Amino acid sequence: MADVLVPLIVFMTPVLLYFTRHYFRLRERQLELEAQGGKLLAAPSAAESNRLKELEERVQNLESIVIALDTERAALTGRPAAALPGTESPGPRKLPAQGTAAGVDSGGGSED
Repeated sequence: MADVLVPLIVFMTPVLLYFTRHYFRLRERQLELEAQGGKLLAAPSAAESNRLKELEERVQNLESIVIALDTERAALTGRPAAALPGTESPGPRKLPAQGTAAGVDSGGGSED
């Protein structure tokens, strides 16, 4: 048993010391970076900022188109337009039953 452990300890000690030293150097560098302001990534460049701004404008444009189309669809079918997220009760919207015709209220209200 000692014939196996002695060579194992002799050859593994330098490896253990090497990895321990490098681990603590890395950890020290991480702590220094955090102490300097905590920024590990560089600030976005002007091109990246412009690209992000363009993408945000495109998303806003698409949202306005969807809202306009929903309003037009609601006007054609005679139903109220869907509210924006957060303005109606939370939870999923319910789809109309397959057997009902468009524009017919199946809520049991009186029709004049």
